[in-house]
Amino acid sequence: MPIDQTFHEPVLLKTGKTGLAEIRTLAQARDLLREGWPETHGKWYYAADRACADAADGKASVHIARRIFVYAAEEARLRA
Repeated sequence: MPIDQTFHEPVLLKTGKTGLAEIRTLAQARDLLREGWPETHGKWYYAADRACADAADGKASVHIARRIFVYAAEEARLRA
């Protein structure tokens, strides 16, 4: 049975100067971390990448992965 990979609450991120993006799923978070993250050397970036991978594999909670993703977004100054 597949694990629900939808976040309980979307993560709002800044895009460009005036735009916003809603990250609603684990897959969206993983894609952004791997293909559109501005700074890939922060400690929370590494933690979020690992937490999202573990959650996708069913080894960790999607809710914990979301929380760590939020920390990474704050570290990268993307949080709306």
